[in-house]
Amino acid sequence: MPEQNFEMEHQKALHNLKKNLPDNEDLEAMVNIFKAFGDMTRAKIIFALAETPLSVGEIADTLDMSQSSISHQLSILKGLNLVSNARRGRNIHYRLSDQHIITIFKQTQDHIIEDENDF
Repeated sequence: MPEQNFEMEHQKALHNLKKNLPDNEDLEAMVNIFKAFGDMTRAKIIFALAETPLSVGEIADTLDMSQSSISHQLSILKGLNLVSNARRGRNIHYRLSDQHIITIFKQTQDHIIEDENDF
């Protein structure tokens, strides 16, 4: 009997599979975000911005990189709506657009730690 229930549930899931998959436009947006996450400098910027809003100069100093390099990376992150900016006095400060971004990073970090503890 349990095998029959499995088969019925499996067939039901298989029937719903196509309609439950994200459409190509959403998948493309997701893939582009993961591509952005795949760059070490952008990952460092995301971790830094998870702590506090920062200006380009502050990020550059923190990461020991040039301001132009940081500006280029921020432009990519901003284009994907992963960071936003606001003028504060003479400086523009960048911050994460929302907490989902750092949640993805923290879950990935937890996954790595969990895998390391399995050995």
